[in-house]
Amino acid sequence: MGLFHAEHENVLRTFYGQERSEYGRILESLAAFLETQVAAGSAGFDADGGGIREVRTKLFGQGLCRIPFDSHGGMSLPFGIYALAMELVGAADAPTAMSMAIHNTVADGVHRFGTPSQKESVLPDLISGRRLAAFALTEPSSGSDARSMRTTAVGLGTDYVINGSKTFITNAGEADVYLVFARSEKGYSAFLVDRSVPGMTVGDEIPKLGMRGSRTAEVRFEDCRVPAESMLGDDGEAFEHAKAMLNGSRIIMGSICVGIARTAYGKALAYSVQRELFKQRLADLQITREKVADMRTEITSGRLLCLYASRLRELGLDYSSEAAQAKILSTEMAVRVCDRVIQIFGGHGYTDAEVHRHWRDARLLTIGEGASEVLRMLIAGMEVAGSG
Repeated sequence: MGLFHAEHENVLRTFYGQERSEYGRILESLAAFLETQVAAGSAGFDADGGGIREVRTKLFGQGLCRIPFDSHGGMSLPFGIYALAMELVGAADAPTAMSMAIHNTVADGVHRFGTPSQKESVLPDLISGRRLAAFALTEPSSGSDARSMRTTAVGLGTDYVINGSKTFITNAGEADVYLVFARSEKGYSAFLVDRSVPGMTVGDEIPKLGMRGSRTAEVRFEDCRVPAESMLGDDGEAFEHAKAMLNGSRIIMGSICVGIARTAYGKALAYSVQRELFKQRLADLQITREKVADMRTEITSGRLLCLYASRLRELGLDYSSEAAQAKILSTEMAVRVCDRVIQIFGGHGYTDAEVHRHWRDARLLTIGEGASEVLRMLIAGMEVAGSG
């Protein structure tokens, strides 16, 4: 079975009506490329922790990151089409999807908050993939509580001098440009920092439970001097900008997890049909069928909530709560589905990386881009405030 299913066609018909044919052709073409050029190497990325640079370059060439942008070389397609595309990438190889999603989060920030000069000089290279981006917010002592960051940016003439460190940075060491968040005189600000700037160094790769093909490392800044024009958005407004960027990113992380779950589920379904137990197919046991039904239902629920949040964004409506809901539901769903998949495979599920790597990949996304606990606090806060 290919990555692009009849269920995707039905979703396109439901959400986008008569435009489904054009979008369907784009997604079907992407899925065919992913099946032959990406999915085949996915197990190898996990086994040796090797990078996904070549695959990423090919996907840039396919125009993946151009999909949601309406200028500077973008394709001007709905955000929901981008979400479905990233679901397909997640189904083919989660580390590749993670790397490209983080890259496009930075591109989204430049598109929404950059100066005309930044958009002209940076955005075309990001959208096309000529340059790779990294999002540098998390620090060794501040993860979910980002406001406790210690990295500073001190104004000095027409420049800013950055000191501090960031950790768990996806694409670190490979990225050409880093979006760095720091404390400034007016609060918190963000800067586009080129990899060649003196004073910025990248540490060794951090070993991970999953997402092994995606490079993660610490980035350190020691008297790193950048021009004031490198500031993204208004001075002191970086957290508001980050929130807006992360809202979109959370939908995409949810979509990636739908893809992870779909691939793991497909393996379990095929295995249950072939495997015999007590002189009957594993798939014919009632307990197996309950698992199959639950997994299928949860995968569909995750996809639909991601698309609903995407549709709100497309219509210019507030979608911050729905984006958080989509990420919680989809990431936690993927972990549950992959856990059930391991159980269906039994001992093979625990010992065969082709099975358990999907659980390991999905597990990260309940933490990154907003841990589930923090997002629950966000959703509840909005609900309580809205009822007062």
